Amino acid sequence: MIKVTGTQTEAKVFSNYPQETALEQIQELCNQVFLKDTKISIMPDYHAGKGCVIGTTIQLKDKVVPNLVGVDVGCGVLTVKLQDKKMDFNRLDQVIRTFVPSGQEIHSDETVGFINTSFPAIQEFRAEHILSENRSRYSLGTLGGGNHFIEVSVDADGYHYLTIHTGSRYVGSKIATYYQKVAISKLRQQDLSGLIDQLKAEGRQKEIQAMIQGYKEKNPVIPNDLAYLEGEDFHNYMHDMKLAQAFAKANREEIARAITENMGFEEQDRFDTVHNYIDTENLILRKGAVSAQKGERLIIPINMRDGSILAVGKGNDDWNCSAPHGAGRVLSRTKAMKTLNMDDFHKTMEGVWTTSVSEETLDEAPMAYKPMNEILEKVEETVEIASFIKPVYNFKASEKYTPGKYKN
Repeated sequence: MIKVTGTQTEAKVFSNYPQETALEQIQELCNQVFLKDTKISIMPDYHAGKGCVIGTTIQLKDKVVPNLVGVDVGCGVLTVKLQDKKMDFNRLDQVIRTFVPSGQEIHSDETVGFINTSFPAIQEFRAEHILSENRSRYSLGTLGGGNHFIEVSVDADGYHYLTIHTGSRYVGSKIATYYQKVAISKLRQQDLSGLIDQLKAEGRQKEIQAMIQGYKEKNPVIPNDLAYLEGEDFHNYMHDMKLAQAFAKANREEIARAITENMGFEEQDRFDTVHNYIDTENLILRKGAVSAQKGERLIIPINMRDGSILAVGKGNDDWNCSAPHGAGRVLSRTKAMKTLNMDDFHKTMEGVWTTSVSEETLDEAPMAYKPMNEILEKVEETVEIASFIKPVYNFKASEKYTPGKYKN
């Protein structure tokens, strides 16, 4: 374990592998006044992220940074255990490509009629004015790109599991961006010009330096990425963020419905594991981390070759009752694109039925992620491993697809 001590709090990093950039981000987080005396636990799959380390968990009080949750509010993995032991992967791939828009594509007038999953009404959002009802509806039942995926995996008994990794798409992005702008607009800036002019007008120039020093001590610099909400703004964000989480859950469920109905799959069981959200009941923020309350089922996807860990939470308070949401990146997307090659990508994916191995998804190759053993070294402190499932089918999409048409 690595300890990071700041001026306001400390963080425990449950890993034996220091990552300089990520640790610098954690140090900055621990120096923020709004996080004074909060409990921060960082998961073993941690790595540097935009504005926040992926793998961060925080026991919140009365302030929140929308940017720490990020734009994909409620992103997670729906795990569906199927009764079926036989699988037509060619047909499955066709069904997904027909009924589940991916990349930047969304539904159109012609396909949106297939959707029958309910989702939060736009009128329920307190920031209703920033959302398009049509765009929101057309985004339901869509996968997205990047690390989002649809997989079929198999367990030791030969049963198949349908896993769907996606989030709140358009809705979460709009909510996160809007509320971070609200936080920035209300951030106390060190604009001292008015105070300096006043002292000069009163002939008190000798007091200027002392005034500046006192102002800085009372009003520390806060980066825009860490601008926070409090009071009514805090409650408005929490309300809308919870609705965005509900949208993300409905999105995964709609994709599962489209696949299972069109494939004729029989379902045995299902559970949902969320990793970009705030647990509003326990006020725990999880960015790239999942809830691991005692007895809670969860999935930890490793990569598109090695599959996933199925586990049960132990409720370890030291970990903020959390677990890693995956293996964590060892190569950034940019570095993966520059250093990995297609020959190795094809070879490492042998045995997995997929039409998604391409130059556009090279940044998602298994080699871009930490090895499973690095996660297993630590994860048993917070979860009990139930089983492993191995992928036999994988679907991913690039973010570069042309967006689908929609009407506002």
